[in-house]
Amino acid sequence: MKIFYSAEDIETLASQGVRELIVDENTVLTSVARETAEQLGVNLVTAGQGKAGGSASEAPAVSPQKPRGCQHGPLGGDQGQATAPGRAPGGSSPVVDELIGAVKQLVKHG
Repeated sequence: MKIFYSAEDIETLASQGVRELIVDENTVLTSVARETAEQLGVNLVTAGQGKAGGSASEAPAVSPQKPRGCQHGPLGGDQGQATAPGRAPGGSSPVVDELIGAVKQLVKHG
């Protein structure tokens, strides 16, 4: 299973002190994530390769555990989950629902 990294993930890793990330055939980085890694000094190390001239006593590159696959909740409504106070089923607030209704009325009546 592939692990996907975004620029935000790289920023989080850098803020946690990670300076190297092992990249293998199951690791996918967005182009912005690669740029962010370069800007923040996070070295992308290909699996099986170390830094040139590195010694065996150096700490190994960090390969943090990351959730795999889809990282958001289910789409399409409530699906048995409790909604937050002030939220309508489906995740929008009553104010948003009211605004959507008003826009629909404007479109309908021109």
